Amino acid sequence: MATPRPTKRERTRRKLLDAGLQVIAERGEAFTASDVVATADVSNGTFYNHFLDRDDFIAAVALDSLAQLAERSADDTRGEDPAWRFAVASTRVLQAGTQNPTWGRAVLRLSESPTPLHAAVQHHLRADLAEGRRAGRFAHGDDPVTVDLVSGTLLAALRRITSPAIGSGAADHGGPDQVGAGFAPDVVTRLLESLGVDPSEARALATAAADDGRHGHALT
Repeated sequence: MATPRPTKRERTRRKLLDAGLQVIAERGEAFTASDVVATADVSNGTFYNHFLDRDDFIAAVALDSLAQLAERSADDTRGEDPAWRFAVASTRVLQAGTQNPTWGRAVLRLSESPTPLHAAVQHHLRADLAEGRRAGRFAHGDDPVTVDLVSGTLLAALRRITSPAIGSGAADHGGPDQVGAGFAPDVVTRLLESLGVDPSEARALATAAADDGRHGHALT
């Protein structure tokens, strides 16, 4: 059966969301609704036909792009080693937050709201964990403790990446300029180790995933 053609309203919303991701990446928190409609090439009133306000729009962009990121990572690694799939997906989320801190902060706000953030991305996480367990690659599968461990660690890492400063000491400072290029591989390495992957292999997978993300754009 053919996929139904999107309605005009759906196509317009898609244009606004795509424009929003571009504008947020370029302007950060300083962007305006006018910037979005100009980039999307739609009328000024159109923005408020689809979104309540600027905060509602940021949340929609974050949720939509995060779901696309998860789906694209799954498609790019379909049929491959589940440990590699996990490394790629986790790395791309952290790299996306580094590339676009405003997006990362929006994802963090979503994780603390009633918005069904988990429904958009945890399907792929749980599938990779379950497959890794079945294949003997992971010591743990998609049980609630493991899912919370992984998602909680990724969110904490995203918070460190996107916050101007965390804590009071210089060693605690966050932000993309402070955590360094090795931060994402360190996080992914530690997660893989917690799942039962040998430390040397975990480091190799995390490093390769970071290189893959840098060449393939984590969030586009």
